[in-house]
Amino acid sequence: MTLEQLSRLNEKFQQKASGLAELLPGSNLLTFSTTIIRTTKKLDVVLKKVLGAKSEGSFYTQIEAMEEEMDELIFMMDRLDEANRKRNIGTITDVVKAGYELVSLYSLCCDQILERKTKKQDEIE
Repeated sequence: MTLEQLSRLNEKFQQKASGLAELLPGSNLLTFSTTIIRTTKKLDVVLKKVLGAKSEGSFYTQIEAMEEEMDELIFMMDRLDEANRKRNIGTITDVVKAGYELVSLYSLCCDQILERKTKKQDEIE
């Protein structure tokens, strides 16, 4: 998957998440939706910063930021999934599933980037 494809997938997920607030007007789904969208937007931005990092310090700072945003998205998906267990609303289940899949893809990217970085450092030494 290319960076552009991942960004498009992220945008589609954001669109799904934006529909959460409309499911149960007056509920806290607006808060969930807003937080999820902010987190996924930030994930996309931070990934680009990781790839463009000029120094090792900047690189690891951005990796940490990426990990924090992934943790936040997992936390929100866990809470949303737990809240949906009683009602079992299909749209919410779909958003949760898509959220976990998105985190998995960003996590794989992070792992591959770190692996390449380590490999380069090993070759230098």
